[in-house]
Amino acid sequence: MKKHLTRDDFQHIGSLITYQADDKQYCLGYLIDFKGHGVFEPNLGKVDITPEEADIHNACLDTAMLEGLDKNCEVGMGGTFYLLDGKVKTFTGKIVSEDVAITGKHIVFIRGGMTFKGTLQKDADCFNFRRTD
Repeated sequence: MKKHLTRDDFQHIGSLITYQADDKQYCLGYLIDFKGHGVFEPNLGKVDITPEEADIHNACLDTAMLEGLDKNCEVGMGGTFYLLDGKVKTFTGKIVSEDVAITGKHIVFIRGGMTFKGTLQKDADCFNFRRTD
């Protein structure tokens, strides 16, 4: 894969931003705008994407993640969400579930009749989870 992608390498700017590498299509992760320093992607570092494009991409990524969770998440599959204010949320703060139970460092949440379990990490808002039923 190319180490430094240029703006011309990105596709679907204005929606869910992707790029081609090693004959595969990749989707950017959540984008963070560090004011005055640029927009960054967790795996690629600084990317040539505007803050406005990043906001659109992040909103589309939230939608895709929640649709995938609701329509395609089988038992044993999972991902990463965030626990904020007693609610499970996406990276951008969209509510995933308010039906949340926490016992010690273990978290259980329900969405669409499905149960998900995860483990909270010390000093981290994010947690990994798996569908259990």
